[in-house]
Amino acid sequence: MPSRRQLLTAITTVTAAGLAGCSGSATGGSDTLDCQTLAVEHGDGTVLEHGVMADVVDDDVRLGVPLSVEAVREHDLDRIEVFDATDSLAYTIPVSAGDAAQMANKVGVSEGQLYYEQYLGERPFHGRYRVVAVDADGETADSLVVEFNCFPEVERD
Repeated sequence: MPSRRQLLTAITTVTAAGLAGCSGSATGGSDTLDCQTLAVEHGDGTVLEHGVMADVVDDDVRLGVPLSVEAVREHDLDRIEVFDATDSLAYTIPVSAGDAAQMANKVGVSEGQLYYEQYLGERPFHGRYRVVAVDADGETADSLVVEFNCFPEVERD
């Protein structure tokens, strides 16, 4: 029979492994109570390594793009381009390391981080977008394709 310490270690290990699977690292996905987002394709860069996520604020579905100030400077990023499922340019989001001062007042944004949001529509909303980080020369620094489902009002327990 295992000791109490061995049992607690096993439970902790299983719990940590389960949480890691939910964090999106294994599947490239990220979930909130209202939306489920899955990264289906990633470019060769590291600029979008923090992912892209659909979320609901009030009833508005927004696409969130987290970036680090360091990555914006290092890659001389100029903008984020968002292409819809037909590969048409749907949105252009200007980015700048200088935005950090304004974002310091934004809830959930840490020092050295930037968080850009693009309004997509009201829920329920489902989609597939290709998000491209573009540098000042117009070259692609990184890309990510995400699919998401944002559901009608979800009951909160």
